[in-house]
Amino acid sequence: MQTILRWAVRCLAIVSIVASLPASAYLQFTYTSQQLPLTSYLIEEWPQDLFDPPLPPPAFTLSFRAPEQDLSLQPLTNFRAENFAFSLISPDADYIYYPVDIDPTSYGQVSLDRAGMVAGWNLMVQMTELITPDTDMLVHEMSDHQIRISSNSETGDQLTLRFHPTTWHRHWIQLAQLEFTFADISSGNWTIEKVSVPEPRLATLLMVGLLVLLWSRQKNKKALDDGQNQMNHT
Repeated sequence: MQTILRWAVRCLAIVSIVASLPASAYLQFTYTSQQLPLTSYLIEEWPQDLFDPPLPPPAFTLSFRAPEQDLSLQPLTNFRAENFAFSLISPDADYIYYPVDIDPTSYGQVSLDRAGMVAGWNLMVQMTELITPDTDMLVHEMSDHQIRISSNSETGDQLTLRFHPTTWHRHWIQLAQLEFTFADISSGNWTIEKVSVPEPRLATLLMVGLLVLLWSRQKNKKALDDGQNQMNHT
């Protein structure tokens, strides 16, 4: 009877472990733009002559996650703003020297064909300067950093940086608002990576299975030790 019980416990543990293997997945999307030349320069919303020589053209990357979908049913992947990650590629100029915070009004939509390739997209991302414990709130409010990114499969990419420079003359002084727009009609490149993750309930099953196996081994060891002790006494 004890042998049957031990085998039942072991089977339960094995079933729990097998059932806890990764059963869901998400798609990690990453978009990298082409280098974007300066197309507009404004001071207090008044157009200015472009710089000569021009400012170094930056590029950017955006990444986000979306649940894996059955493309045969709905070849369209939507995602939420809190899934965004952003970085600027500008080896010759430090356009964004502060940490950024993505605005919840950001949105986007990516269309996938039935082969799982990107067929079209429309992204609108708003960002501001992230407030950290080291942030000087007076300079933060005076600078009012604003970053806007739009990326569309038909119209191309656009990156806009808007802010007020500040200077120190016995106190901080806010200067005229500047706005730089970098844009290009060329599209960038997409990569899509499938990442498997365990469901929370299945992860719990995995823990239960491992604990049951550990308990079963300890109980078997104790039974063997008790039997050995009885033989020694005999």
